[in-house]
Amino acid sequence: MTKFQDPRAEAVAQQIDAINQAGWESAYDPVLQNHVVHGGLSPVEGILRFDMFMGKVQQAARERESVWTSQLSQNISGIEWYTLEYGGITAVLPRIHEDLKCVPGDKEILMQSKPVALNFLAHWNQVFKVWRYDRETDERWNRSRWGEFYAQYLQREWVEIWAEDDISQILLPDETIHDIPTFAINACCYWGNPMDVHRTDAYPQSGSVWFQWNNFTPWR
Repeated sequence: MTKFQDPRAEAVAQQIDAINQAGWESAYDPVLQNHVVHGGLSPVEGILRFDMFMGKVQQAARERESVWTSQLSQNISGIEWYTLEYGGITAVLPRIHEDLKCVPGDKEILMQSKPVALNFLAHWNQVFKVWRYDRETDERWNRSRWGEFYAQYLQREWVEIWAEDDISQILLPDETIHDIPTFAINACCYWGNPMDVHRTDAYPQSGSVWFQWNNFTPWR
């Protein structure tokens, strides 16, 4: 369940979603798609259809920018509050909605939520192993410790958490299938511009450090 910091933000998010949906539907060209897979269009027809496709994509982009410009001019917060519930423990945390922009004051709201995230993670640290994601190594996931996470927590500006609760199936030696519950709590320690934290070219000015608490060995 989510709740917007500014009630007006819900309408803005709906506008962006409608633009995305309409843009996808208008840009989708089954003839061009079929040509990509099977061929059949002449070079001229292919270029014309591709130009039409790009024109619709660019139109949708212009419409989104117009809505975002309006959001920023009205100082409508891009913050949504989400409730994370896991094993009977609940935390309510803020994040920037995926269809909204960050306005002045939003980052401060994110930063003020750090203690709530820390308390939630401290509870599960007593139960699960902790790992750190390292994009620079072949292993990707390396065993870590609470102290390493806490050092990053202190250095970074805000934390976002999400949970995974799945059933994995494994094939046993006797060729029977066994269901194994897999649980994971993910936490990213962010810093910098909230709109740039997922862009690799924004590092080191903006970025994240990813930790995971789980009851299994993460994929490599």
